[in-house]
Amino acid sequence: MDYGKSISFVFQDDHWIKTILIGGLIILAGLFFFWTIIGPFVAFAMLAGYMMQLIRAVRLDPETELPAWENWSDLLTDGTKLLVVQFIWQIPWFVMLTPILFFSILSGIYPESDALVIASGLSTIGFGCFMFLYMLFYMFLHPAITINLTIRREFLSGFDFGAIFRLTKAHLADVFIILLILYGIQYIANLVGLLMLIVGLAFTSFWVMLVRGHLYGQLARLAFPLDADEAAA
Repeated sequence: MDYGKSISFVFQDDHWIKTILIGGLIILAGLFFFWTIIGPFVAFAMLAGYMMQLIRAVRLDPETELPAWENWSDLLTDGTKLLVVQFIWQIPWFVMLTPILFFSILSGIYPESDALVIASGLSTIGFGCFMFLYMLFYMFLHPAITINLTIRREFLSGFDFGAIFRLTKAHLADVFIILLILYGIQYIANLVGLLMLIVGLAFTSFWVMLVRGHLYGQLARLAFPLDADEAAA
């Protein structure tokens, strides 16, 4: 995998400014209409769909340029699938959060109860550890979940545990490096975005999404080798 290419490829495209402007404006529009609930969902579904389109393009050709902003309905459909799949995968995290909130509320209502205070502390520590481990587990599976859904295009492929675990296991070192790169550039992007009067976070965050798409696309190329027809095309 060419990790450096994933960071620099955006700026080698002749229309990279336009692409990032559109992506950033979509994020800002979603945040502006946060009170509608559906606004942010549609915005981030569009961005997720665009990233999936980039993953498919990079799998076919690592030297590809940024996809054009077109076929918006397809982007929305693809992105909706990905967001729903990601939400379902994170349900266990919310389930583990429930007892922490439950005992915290009770201990707040009955502060004189030592048993409730102890139960609240133990639940926070115990379930907090489980939540941390599950989120770490999910982070490592996220590339495989996204790639499997993107390439196979079927909603249930986001829950094909066998395929997801095999892909992650076969490319565990690449997944680990990808996570480190994304964590690092996200930190840098946040600093740059804050220097751009906070509004810049929308544009730098979209750039990170593009880097993620290129990295996932390269990994998809390894996990799903091109068949004869795709290679010929």
